[in-house]
Amino acid sequence: MLNKTFKIGERSVGGGESPYIIAEAGSNFNQSLDTARRLIDVAANAGADAVKFQLFRADVLYPNGGQVYEIFKSVQLDADWLPAMKVHAEEQGIHFSASAFDPYSIRTLLELEVPFMKVASSETTNLDLVARMAAANVPIFLSTGMCGITEISEALDVCTSIGLSDISLMQCQAHYPLEAKDVNLAAMDTMRSLFGGPVGFSDHTLGISTAIAAVGRGAETLEKHFTLDRKMEGPDHFYALEPDELKSMVQSVRQVHEAIGNGEKKITEAEKEVGRRNGIWLSKDVCAGELITETSIEIRRPAVGVKDRHLNAVSGTKAKHDLVSGSPLRWEDVDFS
Repeated sequence: MLNKTFKIGERSVGGGESPYIIAEAGSNFNQSLDTARRLIDVAANAGADAVKFQLFRADVLYPNGGQVYEIFKSVQLDADWLPAMKVHAEEQGIHFSASAFDPYSIRTLLELEVPFMKVASSETTNLDLVARMAAANVPIFLSTGMCGITEISEALDVCTSIGLSDISLMQCQAHYPLEAKDVNLAAMDTMRSLFGGPVGFSDHTLGISTAIAAVGRGAETLEKHFTLDRKMEGPDHFYALEPDELKSMVQSVRQVHEAIGNGEKKITEAEKEVGRRNGIWLSKDVCAGELITETSIEIRRPAVGVKDRHLNAVSGTKAKHDLVSGSPLRWEDVDFS
C-alpha cells in the first residue's frame, strides 16, 4: 500500500491537510521565458501549492518526424530556462516541477532538485520511465488517464519495488476538454481502497465546478491547467482557466475542504452563543453563599451556560460568588456542597 501521507518540502500532503493544488502551465508559456515567469506569478497569486510545466524532447518522442512531431516541437520547453524558472517560483513561495517524458528530462529535473515529479497519463505504462522516476526518490504524482486497474497496479509495483511509496494517484481521463459524463470521480474511492495513498484528480473539464466537487468527494491532490488568456494560440489554452478563474478555484477548494470537517458531530461555539435552545439565566442578583432558587432564575434563550434540563440539579444550590441579574448561570457559578 502507498503511504497515506508524505511531504513536499515542508508541505504535508494527505492526512486531512488542505488539498495540494498544482497549477498546470503545461505548454501555455508559448515559447517565451517572460510568459513562463508570468504564469508562475499567476499560480502563486492564486494560492496554488505548485506550478508545473512539461519537459520533453520532440525528437525523442517522435523520432520519425511528421505532423505530431511538429506540434510537440512547437511547444517544447527550453531546458536552459529551468533554473531561472525554478528560482523565480521559489521567490514567489511556490513549488516548481515538471512532467518528465524521457530519461534526459528526468536527469534534468534531478539536477534541478525539484520537490516532486509527475508521470503523465501517456507515460504510466512506460515502466522503464516510471522506474527511472521512482529511483529519483522524490514524491510522484501519477496520472491514470488511458489506464485501467491493471496498468495502475503495474506502475505502482515498479515504484514500490524500488522503495518509493510517496505517490498520489490522480484520477484522470485523457480527453480535452473532458465532459462531465466521463469524469468518474468515484474512481478515486476505488483507487484509495485498493492502493492507499493520497488520491487526487487531474482535471481537464471546463470551468471549476468539477474540481470543487472532486475535493468534496475526497480529493487530496488536484491539478488544473491554466493560461494567461484562453484566446492565445496553442493546443492547451482553450480549455484552461484564466488567472481570475484559477484564483477562484483555489479559494473555493480551500473553503470546501474546511467545510468538510472532521466528522465529529458536536455543537459549535457559535451555536452555543446564539443557538435556539433554552438555558438558565439569573432573574435577579444573587450574593455569594445565597441559595439559588426558582425565584432567582428564569428559562430563556440562548443556552449559553447551564441548560434548562438541569433546572432541578441547580435549584437549591448555593452561589459560589456574586451573580448578576441578566447573566447566564454557568456550572462554575454553582456550589453543590
